[in-house]
Amino acid sequence: MACSGAIAAAGLALTLAAGEPVIFATEAPFPPYTILTEAGEIAGFEREVGDEVCARARLRCVWQNVQFDRLVPGVMAGEFDVILGGFAVTPERMALVDFTLPYNESSDIDVLYGRSDAPAPAAARVAVQSGTIQEAHARKMGWDVQAFGTPAAALDAVRQGRADLAFGAFDTEAAALPDLQPLYEEEVPDMGTAMAVCRGNAGLLTQLDAALQAMLDDGTIDEITARWL
Repeated sequence: MACSGAIAAAGLALTLAAGEPVIFATEAPFPPYTILTEAGEIAGFEREVGDEVCARARLRCVWQNVQFDRLVPGVMAGEFDVILGGFAVTPERMALVDFTLPYNESSDIDVLYGRSDAPAPAAARVAVQSGTIQEAHARKMGWDVQAFGTPAAALDAVRQGRADLAFGAFDTEAAALPDLQPLYEEEVPDMGTAMAVCRGNAGLLTQLDAALQAMLDDGTIDEITARWL
């Protein structure tokens, strides 16, 4: 059942009354926002923030590792309650989901990676991760876009000659690929990073915002940021 308005609020009330967990979904690894431990557990900046939010809001939360392009459709469909993971706030996404207050400022500058002889973006085949703000920007610019499910797949497309440039937040992955270089910078504005819930889920949003505001006020967010970012 799609999650919206009164349905979302009623669903949350039933979830809490039944003692069922609140489902937090993210993509991992996306370091340093999310990483995977040797045991396969989600860790990182977002896990620490999310766990503290759940503790303060007295929510019993469970975490799911989900491919990035499934996050927004999943929370809209009611599969998850909260999505996060370096998740940028944009007007396009605000039309689909409701965001908490931002708790991290993300860079507006993103990089296109490729080999030294790669053409400029307007003349290139540009690989992106599906569902990202970089994909939306590349399509808005009219570039020849190829979308892939993961950052690794987008970078592999360039390494294998199926694309000329990879565009996205690939710092960690690209650093391990000496044959690819940061070639071009592109400004992709956003309004910070936040958690998101189904539109109309005011009850859960209020709980998340209250916990996040307290964490901003008492310096907890700053402490977690210093450890990870």
